[in-house]
Amino acid sequence: MAGTRTQETVDDDPDPTAPGTPAWWAARQDKAEPVRRVPITLGRIVAGALELIDRDGLAALSMRNLATELQTGTTTLYRYVAGKDEVLVLVADAVFGETRLSRPLKGLGWREVLAEVARAMRTVLGAHPNVAALLATTVPVGPNSLRARELVLSVLLERGFDGALAADVYTALAHQVLASVLQEPMNDFHTGGLGTSKSLTLRDFYRSLPAEQYPHLVGLADELTSRTADEEFEFGLECLLDGVASRLRQGRTRRRGSRNTS
Repeated sequence: MAGTRTQETVDDDPDPTAPGTPAWWAARQDKAEPVRRVPITLGRIVAGALELIDRDGLAALSMRNLATELQTGTTTLYRYVAGKDEVLVLVADAVFGETRLSRPLKGLGWREVLAEVARAMRTVLGAHPNVAALLATTVPVGPNSLRARELVLSVLLERGFDGALAADVYTALAHQVLASVLQEPMNDFHTGGLGTSKSLTLRDFYRSLPAEQYPHLVGLADELTSRTADEEFEFGLECLLDGVASRLRQGRTRRRGSRNTS
């Protein structure tokens, strides 16, 4: 009969989905063991947000982007956090939780303690500079940051500081560390560019100024731009500690003086 296909014809026309064919393999992939996703937890949300911020900056963090980062839906994230603002608070505190001191503080003088804490804080913030920018606009009050404050304040009070001076010193130290981290990207005066230029360094710029108008900037161009970021931080830290020592001596002198005159 016209139009009828014989059995031989059918057998000669292979099944496009027969085992071993590309279509079969593609279909088989769909039936493969499902990939087990790592369960979403608050810890994973914070870690994912920190990774996203470290890589792409603070502006990149949104609940949608975070959900994509974690391969989940935004609705799932809202089961654990109220929104982006809460995530940022948790991220900032998680960074403080990474702070590690290189040696025990027991037996150290107050100056050594402050230097140890400052360097440890700078190390961890330097590893997360985009989070450092967040700390410039908000005060972290999570458990990790509170423990850091409590530790420094307790050490200072145990070593003879009064409460007001201890509070001022901690604040000044924290600001010194944060300013150093925020400023560090601008410190590559030798090979970095100034503004939009990739070749003009700050040193070159100072040297190019009219000497009659800016004699000291021109004359001290090398000195103004020769320190590394680490050297600048250590110099500023030493100046801060020297100032604290001076204040501490003045306070003790006043207390002794008041007792002597009473």
